[in-house]
Amino acid sequence: MKNYKIYCDLKSDLAKKKRLLSNLKKAVANEQEVLSLEIEIEEELNALNMIFNHLILQHSSRSEMV
Repeated sequence: MKNYKIYCDLKSDLAKKKRLLSNLKKAVANEQEVLSLEIEIEEELNALNMIFNHLILQHSSRSEMV
């Protein structure tokens, strides 16, 4: 359950950053700031995928035990 909470928090943060990135691109902001945010989003998306995969493996392991 702890991993699921982390997953939900990361997913929420990622959505906020994607909105911010979209707003920055619309405002034609500093390119470095946009690039930095894109990298941060990519890193968080990778973390989100790792946690999701872990949750799937955990669920699969529990299902096999039954």
